[in-house]
Amino acid sequence: MSKFNRRQLLKAGATLTAASTLGNGAKAQQEFYATPLTPTLLPDRRKARVVVVGGGWGGTTVARKVKQQRPEAEVVLIEPKPLFMSCPMSNLFLAGIKPLEFLVFDYTNVVKDGVVFIQERVLDINRERRLVRTTGGYLAYDFLVLAPGIAYMYEAIPGYAEVRHLMPVGFKPFEHVALRRMLDQFDETGGELVMYIPNPPYRCPPGPYERAAMLAWRLKTKGVKGKVIVLDANPQPISKAPGFLAAYNDLYKNHLEYIPNTRITGLDYEKKLVKTELGDVPFTLADLIPPMKAAEIVRQVGLGERWANVQLPHFLSEKDERIYLVGDITGNTPYPKSGMIAYVSGNIVAKHIAERLGGKPLAEIPLMLPTNICYSFVDSEEAIWVSANYSWDEAAKQIKAQSAVDNQRSAANGTAAYGWAQSLWQDMFGPRA
Repeated sequence: MSKFNRRQLLKAGATLTAASTLGNGAKAQQEFYATPLTPTLLPDRRKARVVVVGGGWGGTTVARKVKQQRPEAEVVLIEPKPLFMSCPMSNLFLAGIKPLEFLVFDYTNVVKDGVVFIQERVLDINRERRLVRTTGGYLAYDFLVLAPGIAYMYEAIPGYAEVRHLMPVGFKPFEHVALRRMLDQFDETGGELVMYIPNPPYRCPPGPYERAAMLAWRLKTKGVKGKVIVLDANPQPISKAPGFLAAYNDLYKNHLEYIPNTRITGLDYEKKLVKTELGDVPFTLADLIPPMKAAEIVRQVGLGERWANVQLPHFLSEKDERIYLVGDITGNTPYPKSGMIAYVSGNIVAKHIAERLGGKPLAEIPLMLPTNICYSFVDSEEAIWVSANYSWDEAAKQIKAQSAVDNQRSAANGTAAYGWAQSLWQDMFGPRA
């Protein structure tokens, strides 16, 4: 990784938080389909080209692995941010345990592998002509990988959309910078820190529950006169429930109040009230997690509404055999929307594309399904985990899961969590400089 100091990283994160993907109207789409192919982002190609949209856990993995397996192919990674920030492990940053630098990497080693990195926003995709249009021009592809991540459904909570710029959610990279500043200010004032957890599906199922524990740990450790109030639309934590509930009761009885089966009906930011079916809840600081959907480009190019479906049991789009879907955007699989699933499915898709680039027909490519493991910290050192292996039931035409869980918090699990993250980050980005 390049040498960044803390101030530079915080500044970069704050700048990146303000960036958003641009959408197009019908007129712009008509122009895209009719206009000549100039300007082009890269020269005319003499070899196969794989274009990857999104430089997160899944997209970066696909780009690097395809290039490693098929060095003769041209692999292009399109990502609007100059830096990667990991959302897995980010609650350690919010709690004040780890600095932002712990989570941030650049794409230097990805580029050294031969991947072409283009820092642009994708505006549209012409599936018929196999063209991607970005803010800088056009790019043709032989295979396209979409890994653009999620978008928030602010409209699902009345009153939220109007003040979203004042309330960072912290489930997209670098939003955590603004949320951390608000937490630092909360340390001085204290009060009610209200969280809201929606019904699934959303990014990182156990993530909000881990965040609740780590914020309570922060208040307890710093002696802040306040409480984390968790409003959960679900009847209990949707992942590792016994482990989280035990931590809440054993470690944070005076610093965390967990309220299940509570749905938000609105937000009054001016009066600092979260409206629920059970009544109004006042807040000093609120971290409300709205329902989520796939990034806008998925709907824009006609691959799905809330989520995009794949051709089970593979990661090919249900509507286009030249397009692979990686990460949190899929809707018809049983996989959780986790960093580990994005990483493992990225490896699988890379192998799939490498085989096709080598001329192997789809029907002859061996079936590959992901595995998952997810660690959650409940204090500064101890963690719990859940894992799953997946298999294909040909008779039922279903993906089936076999799970294991360790709800007993331990420092050994915390050490394993650090090892897990660091090994995957190194595989994605190479060693830190």
